[in-house]
Amino acid sequence: MSRPKNRERRDAQRELPPYLSRLGVTPRKALGQNFLIDEMALGDIAAAAAAPGIATVLEIGAGPGGLTEELLGCFERIVAVEIDEELAELTRRRLEARSAGGILSVIAADILDFEPGELLEEAGASAPYVVAGNLPYYITQPIVRRLLEADPAPERIVVMVQREVGRRMIGAADRESLLSMSIKFYGEPQLVLDVPSSSFWPSPKVDSAVVVIDRLEAPPIPIDVEERLSFFHLLRAGYASPRKQLHNALPGALGLPGAVVSAALETAGLDPALRAQHLGLADWERVYRAIADVHPEALVVQDPLARGANGNDR
Repeated sequence: MSRPKNRERRDAQRELPPYLSRLGVTPRKALGQNFLIDEMALGDIAAAAAAPGIATVLEIGAGPGGLTEELLGCFERIVAVEIDEELAELTRRRLEARSAGGILSVIAADILDFEPGELLEEAGASAPYVVAGNLPYYITQPIVRRLLEADPAPERIVVMVQREVGRRMIGAADRESLLSMSIKFYGEPQLVLDVPSSSFWPSPKVDSAVVVIDRLEAPPIPIDVEERLSFFHLLRAGYASPRKQLHNALPGALGLPGAVVSAALETAGLDPALRAQHLGLADWERVYRAIADVHPEALVVQDPLARGANGNDR
């Protein structure tokens, strides 16, 4: 009981940026609002988002405009999206003096209700663009998935996420996840900055990390557009029971006999005793071909409209 009280006391004593003190803003817990107030971290995020030849940035979760203000120094056009209408209006008014000529557009909207291209069009902006933002922890994965699958897609994605989620986004040899595989299919992820909870107001219970994803011109494995739903269906099957060895995890998830799965894994040059976390994209592509050659019906997605190409990231 004492730890939360101590955190609240530290938050109450913290010196807030002058603009936050003037606005009198109170973060809304229901919206997962924790405002980043570390000026160095804000500057680092904006600098990481800057990409040669790209003048437009789509900011997700503008909040009271701390990162928005930094982005104004790095981009010619900022389209800031904020679900809290009151905060959107406060940010719009606070920064309007610096947004003459249509440089800044602040849109009150839920990012999950719109495609990135729709938000750019509403603001009179267009591709190429990058995305930057501090994502609420509970919607990190669906937002990242939507950005990766968007058309047009951002050239670069720079997001602050829960540190544990950031590690899963990056993955590593023998520690891959459905999330890291989904990201690496579309881009190259890199963890560029750890941000402690003390950098926020109020302080969350977890630390954060900034992840940069540079989009690839084409996937690193030869999976055609029409094959992607089936390929990600296989990935979901593999990670549905991540603690199980593949020869035990895949049969039930795909509705195939164990002997068929074991044979496919051996055809792909893989030990059936491996777990999903041990495979890279090239390994999954070989498994996909081995199964598709003999049982393509097992890779058919029954309800493709119910989920994105990446499915439910784990």
